[in-house]
Amino acid sequence: MSEQTRTTPADTVVIGGGPAGLFAALTLVRAGRRVVLLEAGGDMSESLCPRLVARMKGRTVRDAEKFRLQCARCTCLTGLGGAAFHFDTNLGYISSLTRSKIETAPDGTVRSYSGLERALGSFDRAQDLISEAYRVLYGLGLPPAGPVHESDGALLGDGTVFQHVDTAYSQSVTVDDSLVVIARLRAELEDGGGSVLLRHRATDVEPLTGGGFHVRADTPDGPAVFRAADVIVGVGKLGLPWVRDLAGRIGVRHRPSSRVDLGVRLEAAREDLAPLLDGCHNPKLSFLNEEGHSVRTFCVCEGGRVMQYGFLDAVALDGQHCLNQPTTKSNLGILTTVDLPEGTDGTEHAAAFARRVAAHGSGKPVVTTVDELAGRPAPDGPLATSLISYHHGDLRDCLPASTVRDVLAMVDRLNTLHPGLVPGTATVAAPVVERLFPDLDLSDDLESSVPGLYFVGDSSSKIIGITYGAATGMAAARSVLRRRGATAPAAGTAAAMTPAASGGPR
Repeated sequence: MSEQTRTTPADTVVIGGGPAGLFAALTLVRAGRRVVLLEAGGDMSESLCPRLVARMKGRTVRDAEKFRLQCARCTCLTGLGGAAFHFDTNLGYISSLTRSKIETAPDGTVRSYSGLERALGSFDRAQDLISEAYRVLYGLGLPPAGPVHESDGALLGDGTVFQHVDTAYSQSVTVDDSLVVIARLRAELEDGGGSVLLRHRATDVEPLTGGGFHVRADTPDGPAVFRAADVIVGVGKLGLPWVRDLAGRIGVRHRPSSRVDLGVRLEAAREDLAPLLDGCHNPKLSFLNEEGHSVRTFCVCEGGRVMQYGFLDAVALDGQHCLNQPTTKSNLGILTTVDLPEGTDGTEHAAAFARRVAAHGSGKPVVTTVDELAGRPAPDGPLATSLISYHHGDLRDCLPASTVRDVLAMVDRLNTLHPGLVPGTATVAAPVVERLFPDLDLSDDLESSVPGLYFVGDSSSKIIGITYGAATGMAAARSVLRRRGATAPAAGTAAAMTPAASGGPR
């Protein structure tokens, strides 16, 4: 079949069916635009973890079966809904956006900031889009969270242990609820005239003379071309190589990322870490190391497990929430935000970090105990880790000395808060790499230097997370509507309004 006969017209092509892409597409369809959404994977229900499928079919998974049903390396990272929705997860802030990160200001003082605020140009705008994301989610069937409660800040110190503490209330979501939300969202897209094309992997975006784009894709029926006035790219972390190549080929202004997040996941018995989570299930605790880099906790998973996936010819780790089937362990990330010297490519720096660990572990993540990391004797018997396939080795041999120092400093501070919180038998697993897309030159609406081409969610290089991704998707879609003289739907349209979603004190 010729290319001409396979060219499909649209107002906007959205690449990627994760939260950023889905919310961009929904905003456009609600305004009457013709949207084609290309998703490389299948429907969400087709790519769930085997353990989740077993539970949802009513099976009781015995301990003896858990390892058989649990993949050593996760492949449930593509499909409608995006990687995060394929597991029980945390949606993030619900009552109010906060500035949860810290950095050293040019005058040497410590300042807090929000990544979403910086991406969108305004704290109020970021807050409003987060609130709108929740209104849409509730309208699509997400059960509203319970009443917002105040956490006991004293549990997390008086400011002398950590330089910044964020206990903002957030909402979790189970896979069961996500399936309902994503199915309803897809139905609304298709009922509104949008096309959701699964197993359609975008291969190229070609700017056309005079405006508009050709988007080329591999599909189950062979190559296809879609012509659109605007393109919104919302691919996740696994799309990093493609985004880097695309930006270079078509002249999207960008520079190497100068700041990346590198670190480990700390795992201990659930009862050991319980005091940390009393009153706040995802506390964010930060301090500045001796180089002035931020060291912080990240993605606390109470009753969860550590998962691994293939990334950049190596391996990377993440935390998995297990809300319906909690484990006996809890885990959290410990990340250092590294500001790199001029001329250093952050993406390559992070990739080398991951590859160095994987090489030490013969292709597997490397796990050690806190005692071993501190130079104390190794324990007898197997490690108490939820990872199935790993290498028990000395992380001091493959992690930068600064990373080892930062992890041990975080452990010491946690144990200062609550003596015995992190025992020497707790495990430390590497590598963890985050925020490593090239630094794209984007407007506050996430539009690139190529007019009409937007990058949202992870691929924007500015933010990660479900509600943050949704906010960037909506911001880009509203910009498209303004450019094309269309009108965005009013806030709250077709969505249930709830007090918890309306935003709180800032």
